[in-house]
Amino acid sequence: MAAGPWLLLLCVATGVVLHARAQPDSKGFISIDCGLSGETGYEGETTKLSYAPDAGTNHNVSAEYVTPTMGKSWYNLRSFAAGMRNCYTLRSLVSGLKYLVRARFMYGNYDGLDLHPVFDLYIGVNYWQTVNISRPGQAMLVEAIVVVPDDFVQVCLVNTDAGTPVISSLELRPLKRTLYPHVTAAQGEFRRRG
Repeated sequence: MAAGPWLLLLCVATGVVLHARAQPDSKGFISIDCGLSGETGYEGETTKLSYAPDAGTNHNVSAEYVTPTMGKSWYNLRSFAAGMRNCYTLRSLVSGLKYLVRARFMYGNYDGLDLHPVFDLYIGVNYWQTVNISRPGQAMLVEAIVVVPDDFVQVCLVNTDAGTPVISSLELRPLKRTLYPHVTAAQGEFRRRG
């Protein structure tokens, strides 16, 4: 029997693909506040970038972890208790172009359980890194520079049975072709802060 139908069945059975409602703005930027409910986004106070809301299981971080200096996208998060692999599909991209993909995470003890989730991130089928949120108030930011092979890219949170995956925001920025000449379709660059 051909591998194609079985592979499709495996993907459907183990993963959930989310189609982000956010579309690139006039500069090609996509900014999603992953914990923002509703239909209306907002403009970032300092960046003036438009953030789109995300439909799903959204939560506010505990008040004790909210500070006046943190950006609005840190106030809430989206959790993924169901499914082993949950993917955001970011569309309307330029095939072959380099993009900065940035994801932000803060658990913020949203569920009152004082857990420390650990889960994996993937860009498409390629492992990006493990997210290990060791303290409830820890803010974590990870970035990757990738060449997208198609007109979309998927960013996936993979449950490793070490806590429910969460995400605060997801951003995508197009880059000039001359930047990061060592980044190719076969080799990206990955960074972590926090």
